[in-house]
Amino acid sequence: MQPMPEIRLRPMTGDEFARDRSRLVTGYAAEHVGAGDWRPEEAEALAAEETDRLLPGGADSPGMLLRAAETADGKPAGIIWIALEHRSGSAEGGWIYDIEVAEHLRGKGYGRALLAAGEQEAARHGVEALGLNVFGSNAVARRLYESSGYEISTLQMRKRLAPPA
Repeated sequence: MQPMPEIRLRPMTGDEFARDRSRLVTGYAAEHVGAGDWRPEEAEALAAEETDRLLPGGADSPGMLLRAAETADGKPAGIIWIALEHRSGSAEGGWIYDIEVAEHLRGKGYGRALLAAGEQEAARHGVEALGLNVFGSNAVARRLYESSGYEISTLQMRKRLAPPA
């Protein structure tokens, strides 16, 4: 395993959130369409509605950590969005809603560094466990989470059926 690069987290600014909100919505919509959960014509609206419900105050939404990551030399490295409280079934703890590494830094250990920094930040806020959802088709993210100690707590499966003949 390669050494983890150094990154620093800082609160996301309102301007950064305004820029990233579009990417959050578009990416979330695309994942749900790809998973077969939402129809393409409704996906953007559903993703925007859920994002706005979770982040009514944008980057300053209560109970949410929206952090921008920077490399050791101060260049943008990505973002992480963590809810400090989340209930999923019977489990309680924080929840990672999004983690995104700058495209030119992918595959260089920044995802692992960003995840570790987010975990430390959540722990400083009293969070004792973190959960997340990863779409089945995202093999890179699944490997990152599994190699970072995340375990499957639930597993949804789906099979597409051919229409009757």
